[in-house]
Amino acid sequence: MGVFRMKVLLALSVVIGAWVVVASFLTVVGAVKSVPAYFVFGDSVLDVGENNYVPNAEYHANFPPYGETFFQRPTGRFSNGRNLGDFFAQALALPFAPPYLQPNATFNKGINFASGGSGVLNTTNAGLAIPLGVQLKQYQNATAVLVEELGVVGAKNLISKALFLIASGSNDLTAFLISLATASPAEQKQYNATQYISSMIDGYTTVLEMLYASGARKVVLFGVGLTGCSPSVRSANNSACVNPGNELALGYNEGLKLVVDGFHTAVPDFHLVLTDSYDFISDMVKNPTSFGLKNVTGGCCGAGFLHAQFQCGTKVPANFPGIKQALCKHPSTYLYWDFVHLTEHVDKILFGAFWDGNSSYTYPINVRSLALLETKS
Repeated sequence: MGVFRMKVLLALSVVIGAWVVVASFLTVVGAVKSVPAYFVFGDSVLDVGENNYVPNAEYHANFPPYGETFFQRPTGRFSNGRNLGDFFAQALALPFAPPYLQPNATFNKGINFASGGSGVLNTTNAGLAIPLGVQLKQYQNATAVLVEELGVVGAKNLISKALFLIASGSNDLTAFLISLATASPAEQKQYNATQYISSMIDGYTTVLEMLYASGARKVVLFGVGLTGCSPSVRSANNSACVNPGNELALGYNEGLKLVVDGFHTAVPDFHLVLTDSYDFISDMVKNPTSFGLKNVTGGCCGAGFLHAQFQCGTKVPANFPGIKQALCKHPSTYLYWDFVHLTEHVDKILFGAFWDGNSSYTYPINVRSLALLETKS
């Protein structure tokens, strides 16, 4: 696996060396019931309340109006309703997987380890979220519980047929951009986007290797979206996107594609699918009415310019007089729910494209095809 890893990193350096330089599928046709469980890793894109149980977590969504559209209450999801992982659960005819740290949670149908604010790198929001590598250790602890409940053979069979979802990387890229923007001219010369993304890909590859060693055989990797066009970024840049952020995202996504190709060659029984949020969301920004959207720049909920200077539902500091929390009447007409997270409506559209769409937004096959693949434990 070491030779494969070196090939990926070498190819990645070529791909991003020059960095500085519709159909909306709204229903699931026939749930796939052959997948016995699903396991979720990553950041706030997939977090269902893990941070509710992390004392030092910086990012939370366990207060109104989060969750108002579907759950009618906050659950810890960074959305007005279901997030992307929830739609996959419904398509698999499985219950929503509980957060790993939730007391008395049962794991035999799935577990969600995702932690809002986390990254691939341990240094991203260190101490304020659960990084991807630590989530993997939690998974290893959980598999030991599954062995106790199901026996070695039963646990191995469940894991080999389960679907694994990973969405991680956007917080690392944002951290790089912030560090670069706040550094002195002399310090900026020391920043190297290629090396930084290579370190992310290296960490991601290690996680995938360990998942394979644990018996996982079907994994969905969610590429990052328009990192440079979120309401939060736009609000700090006079409504405009920050192109270097988007270029970073493209470089990282291309690195993930090389990882998929590398594993396909080196380990043919390890089936990986990469989803393309970047191009899909780009299409939404360019043609919002095609997706029923009216606002693709600001958040439905939040305070300040573009509703993105203060998180949805939080108290605005007293030294910002005149700025108040706002909540739109029709979240389904917005691309973004808050300063960075998508609305339930948009996540549902993305899910449809990833689940049962053509190869435009999934590589090399769609997720439904992945779920239906026969695997051996």
